[in-house]
Amino acid sequence: MPYYEYKFVHLILVFFILIQTMNSKKANYLLLLIFVLVNNLLFAQKTGTIEVIVNGIKNTDGQIMISINKGPEGWPESNFLEQRFIPNFTAPTFLIVFKDLPYGNYAIGLLHDEDKNGEITKNFIGMPKEGFAFSRNYNVVFRAPKYNEANFELDSPKKTITINIQD
Repeated sequence: MPYYEYKFVHLILVFFILIQTMNSKKANYLLLLIFVLVNNLLFAQKTGTIEVIVNGIKNTDGQIMISINKGPEGWPESNFLEQRFIPNFTAPTFLIVFKDLPYGNYAIGLLHDEDKNGEITKNFIGMPKEGFAFSRNYNVVFRAPKYNEANFELDSPKKTITINIQD
């Protein structure tokens, strides 16, 4: 058992000894307080930050549309955990930060929406005319990636990923 767990167990034992010396009403309040504190310490959901470094932006026309999904449902077109429209950005590299995300599995899709129409513009054979990117730098040939081809794990306080724009 790690040292901090021994200290925690020791602290609980001291509280129980203290409670034995109190009247029952004070003891009940102290027990409730201990329960709430222990519950918050043991079961608090961990959160982290995802930094997305975007490389290969051709120009500063239009807007950057970026979305983050937490699961395959709707990927990559809908059911976003968060979606942003960023009108002011730098080229050829730009940093986007998502804060306070619960630890878990995520995938990111990005569009350089140069004409600001809110969707990907395609040529006559259906190929994108605007830059786009996916987490894990999935190389699009005929289709967008499946969720499991673009996902990654947030399991630390900070995760930095780099995605490269495809044209």
